Amino acid sequence: MSQKRMSPSLKSLIDNIRSVINESDWKTFDAALDSLSKTIKQKDLERICLEQSIFQEAFEFGSTSRWNRGKWAAEKILEHTLPLHIEISDKLLRKSEVDQVKCILINNGIYKNVSSIDYVAENGSGNSQVIAAQWCSIKTLRSLKGHKSSKLRKVYFNRLGPVECLDEMLSDRIADIRYEGIARAPYDYKKLISLTREIARSPFSLLIKKIPLDYLPMLLANRNVKDRWISNLFEQRMSSGR
Repeated sequence: MSQKRMSPSLKSLIDNIRSVINESDWKTFDAALDSLSKTIKQKDLERICLEQSIFQEAFEFGSTSRWNRGKWAAEKILEHTLPLHIEISDKLLRKSEVDQVKCILINNGIYKNVSSIDYVAENGSGNSQVIAAQWCSIKTLRSLKGHKSSKLRKVYFNRLGPVECLDEMLSDRIADIRYEGIARAPYDYKKLISLTREIARSPFSLLIKKIPLDYLPMLLANRNVKDRWISNLFEQRMSSGR
């Protein structure tokens, strides 16, 4: 980040943040943080939180150990200082390039307009979008149907539930989601018939227990049946006659 683009007060704030990170231990960190918060200008805090390159300049230091400490410090510093500058919170949720900043804002309820959660859920990316999806309106949640992110689809299915989404869960390309779909499906559910070619072991083991009995022989062609444990499950179901 070119220092020519930084105001003197912003450069000073970055230096102070680095000083807190580098020179404080767990005993002195809170006192250093309190002192730091009293010197922060809102416009400088806003810029650090808006621009990824400036955020990294302030909190990340190259090596893995420094990066991890910087990430931890960023969370602690921003959790403490952002509520003192609540006026910029909604702007940050809508415009920040920094995913960690938006995660902190949502996780700690640091905003003035709750609709900003809907905005991040619908227009965001990364972990902040997943967190927002957990708390957004049902209308916004439904707009995420079929999203490419498996994390978001899991939130979508967990919130709307199998009564509304069972067939979608059973057809999902992620095995964990298909497993949850089969686990929540009624016994002898007709849609299970379409899963006879299921290749993932966990969903297939449940399928054996819940597919209509008349269609159980169709599973014999599946490669999972070669597994001894799976084969035993299959034999137990066949011998039970139901």
